[in-house]
Amino acid sequence: MKKILNTTTLFLVLIATAIVSSSCTNLSPEKTFEIAALNSNLLSRFGSKEINEKLQSEPQVYDETQKKMIPSTYQDSFKYDITNLEARLKTIQDIPEDEDNRELLQASKDLFSYAIAKQKEGYVPIAKLKDEKASPEQIEKAIADFDASTQSEIDARFTKLMNVAQTYVDKHNINAKIGI
Repeated sequence: MKKILNTTTLFLVLIATAIVSSSCTNLSPEKTFEIAALNSNLLSRFGSKEINEKLQSEPQVYDETQKKMIPSTYQDSFKYDITNLEARLKTIQDIPEDEDNRELLQASKDLFSYAIAKQKEGYVPIAKLKDEKASPEQIEKAIADFDASTQSEIDARFTKLMNVAQTYVDKHNINAKIGI
């Protein structure tokens, strides 16, 4: 009797595990939309607007040991924010692609990958200028150059994602308003 009970318990645990793991990998269209499209709001201020805002505030990073934000350099603060974007991208990449969500996921990954690469190439050197007390003119020129080299491409990728997201929302009757 005890052996049957143990076998039954093990069987139920395996079934529960299978159900949980399959439900985690098969996200609803709403959840897929939330992760792939709504997270793009983090990039809505990309470029000079975001850089200037960050340079006008005190630089901080999260200290895991203290469980709070602590003062840092601007470079470390910008790198911390990039790390958070990379975590969001990883979440998007972890969603299994299928015929239904492929275009949405690819547009989202494309936008996030581009933004992360450009932030590493542009935001971090600008933060270094600020840390090294470069002149405001030098910093503003670097920001203007960054915008000139990235703005049209980020806008195109963002618009593509919003267009794909609108199609996805319409197809799945998701209650969301897409702003382009």
